[in-house]
Amino acid sequence: MVHEASGGPLAFTFGNWFTWTAVGIAFPALGVFLVAAAGPLAEGAYESPPAFAATHVATLGWATMTIMGAAAQMAPALLGARIRAERTLPWQYTLYTASVAAVTVGLTTGRFALAAAGGAGVILAACWFVGLLAATAVSAGPKRAALSPHVPAALTCFVLAVLWGTMLAANLRWVFWPAILVAHRGLAVHLTLGLGGWFGLMVVGVFYRLVPLIHGARVASARRGVTILVLSAFAIAGVIAGVASGAAWTLRVSALLAAAALVLFCAEVLHVLAHRRNRAPDLNVAHWHAVVAYSVVLAAIGAGWGIGWLRTDPPDRLGEVTTTLFLLGWVTQAIVGQLYKITPFLMWYYRATIPDVLAIPRQPAPYNPRPGRVVLWLSNLGPAGMAAGIWCGTAAVAQAGAVLFAAAAFVLAYMLAYRWVPGALTRRLVFEWRWRIS
Repeated sequence: MVHEASGGPLAFTFGNWFTWTAVGIAFPALGVFLVAAAGPLAEGAYESPPAFAATHVATLGWATMTIMGAAAQMAPALLGARIRAERTLPWQYTLYTASVAAVTVGLTTGRFALAAAGGAGVILAACWFVGLLAATAVSAGPKRAALSPHVPAALTCFVLAVLWGTMLAANLRWVFWPAILVAHRGLAVHLTLGLGGWFGLMVVGVFYRLVPLIHGARVASARRGVTILVLSAFAIAGVIAGVASGAAWTLRVSALLAAAALVLFCAEVLHVLAHRRNRAPDLNVAHWHAVVAYSVVLAAIGAGWGIGWLRTDPPDRLGEVTTTLFLLGWVTQAIVGQLYKITPFLMWYYRATIPDVLAIPRQPAPYNPRPGRVVLWLSNLGPAGMAAGIWCGTAAVAQAGAVLFAAAAFVLAYMLAYRWVPGALTRRLVFEWRWRIS
């Protein structure tokens, strides 16, 4: 998406490596894994190796590496502070990438000892990264107030999720805690910490800090964001308490709390988008509207199940549909939408810090590339098809949805990860490797 007239060299750092790996490798790989997992999911094999592998490619590969890349690059831009111990990032990236690969291979082949070993590496790399960000925030002084309170809560859930997930993988291999495997109890805690805590709170935190900024609008109420955080925290705690005690009512209350948080978040997103300054076509706006749509559906599911109106047979089917819509729909739409804004901003920001760089040009519609419309439709039709196939128990429908999602992943990877490479290789685009991010 960048050409020689765009002004100055293309600056590439290890922060870009995280995002490039997520978009260029993990996201297309997720599409391939989903095609293999869609059939078993529709047939009720929720804990099959293909389903486990696809879920962790989505969570540890696609979503988490995107967040890591964005955080590493946005921290200096927003806080005005250098990444602490920045020269350790290449080692952290290598450890994390290799560990995620080990987890994926272990789950795909059913070698849970390998998955647990990879999980141990993920734990170390996750704590490493969280430590770097925490040290950077502390060194920023008063500027750290720019961080949303949702972000540290999300990072805490991230560490807890990888710790718990590694324990589960080890338990599947050596079965030292059999009770946690009964009725998917351990998996429920892992999904709650990972999806609701890590991704859910991080998306909300990113929204409150960046979306009003890039659209020149204010949120309706900062207190509403705090309310969303409190509701989410109680919902997560309620699930953990319900699993530990076996009390079903705490799970239903948690579903109602999560539904309420989603409704409040919808209102905030719609307010910001309605008051945005620029009315030019913008895929960021389109993807956030998709997030609103998923929020409404997920809130309806949570409320319906919480008050006992929504039942499925088998009961696990509803949970799998909810997970599919949340991870492949809600989380993915938020990430893709932000990529159209944050990726150009970061590229231009780091080019502007290069001495003697040409002035950054103003392009008429840099956030509405035509292939992006294809990604928008395919990435929404795919999860809808998969959810419908799982709900109806029809493998063909679920696999068709997975194929659509995979097509969206490959188009996005071409646009953001590979399209600029020929220009760099032929030197039509000046490429500059930069060791430091900040």
